[in-house]
Amino acid sequence: MRFDLSAKAEKSCTFALKPFLPKQKTILFCPLNWGLGHASRSVPIIRVFQKMGFRIILAADKAPLAFLKTQFPELEWIRFKGFDPQYAKGKQQFLKLAFQLPMALWFNYQDRRFIAKLQRKTNIDLIISDNRFGAFSKKIPSVIITHQLNLQMPKSFRLFTPLANKLNHTLLKQFSQCWIPDFQGQNRLSGELSNIPKNFIPTIHLGILSRFLSAKPEPTKKDIDLLVILSGPEPQRSQLEEKVIRQLAEEIGNFVILRGLPQLQTQEKISHNTRLLNHATDELFLELINRAKQILCRGGYSTIMDLANLKRTALLVPTPGQTEQEYLAKYLSGKSLFTSVNQDDIILKDLLNNPQPNALAFPETSVEKLEAILRQQLESLGIL
Repeated sequence: MRFDLSAKAEKSCTFALKPFLPKQKTILFCPLNWGLGHASRSVPIIRVFQKMGFRIILAADKAPLAFLKTQFPELEWIRFKGFDPQYAKGKQQFLKLAFQLPMALWFNYQDRRFIAKLQRKTNIDLIISDNRFGAFSKKIPSVIITHQLNLQMPKSFRLFTPLANKLNHTLLKQFSQCWIPDFQGQNRLSGELSNIPKNFIPTIHLGILSRFLSAKPEPTKKDIDLLVILSGPEPQRSQLEEKVIRQLAEEIGNFVILRGLPQLQTQEKISHNTRLLNHATDELFLELINRAKQILCRGGYSTIMDLANLKRTALLVPTPGQTEQEYLAKYLSGKSLFTSVNQDDIILKDLLNNPQPNALAFPETSVEKLEAILRQQLESLGIL
């Protein structure tokens, strides 16, 4: 049925809500709209909530909403527009984003107003926000999912690290709980990023979050010489794609590029000896991962979790200027779990001639373990 907040809200939001059972509790799920990672890692949690019988409303926009609607076509959804940052063509990402901080804080305020209006119109019992700081309410339990408790600053701006983290912690403390998508101890993927600050809100570790949590790698013939998984913001996504295509055109082999563009209608095209897919179903993605001899991808945390869950390593290419990805690439390379290279220094011939090891040693995460953790947390929040 149609659901209206107000005439003004109707101009910026689209709703697809339907009747629900009176005794059902409602969870509003709000992943950040920047790239697909936050939506992708939300999938196993949503599946557990579905199993528990909750009414779930998806609140997102653009590519994340398109992705979640393909994963959960039966679920209700809200087009939840938000801050759409502009990224630099070069390495000065930090400065480009820093100048947009006032606008980001304004959208944070607008998100809070939107949530308040929605809360008055429908019975929401719990808000789950994956890194969307404005998606919370003081009137009902609100949870933030994030691994970035300690921000990484560029070398020339490290003097401002305490100030940046103070703002970060202030925003995070508005929530009832913090859920970290990682393990504890020596085996964690996020390193210092997930160090829990003093006097913080209740925090738990969920383990690896991957939409392939229940998938088991199957023995398959390795007939793809290189699988490239693209993600992240423009224009850097396209710049890496163009560079990879140009270099692969000079090589002999079977290559596949997943472009990370689920919102595009066309599915596939061929460039020289390379197959380009705008998006892949989970089944096709797993098939390509199993068939790939080598993998190249961005250093996004959700992609790293997917690969670690599937026991595959990769060459990480951090988005230039994104300090979180640069830190993760260096940290995981130091642990000999992945290798990394700067975007300007990519030489695919070297990668193709030097196969990478595939064994990744991480604690096992299962749907059953995740469900047990989530049940415990929902009980502590009074939802169960």
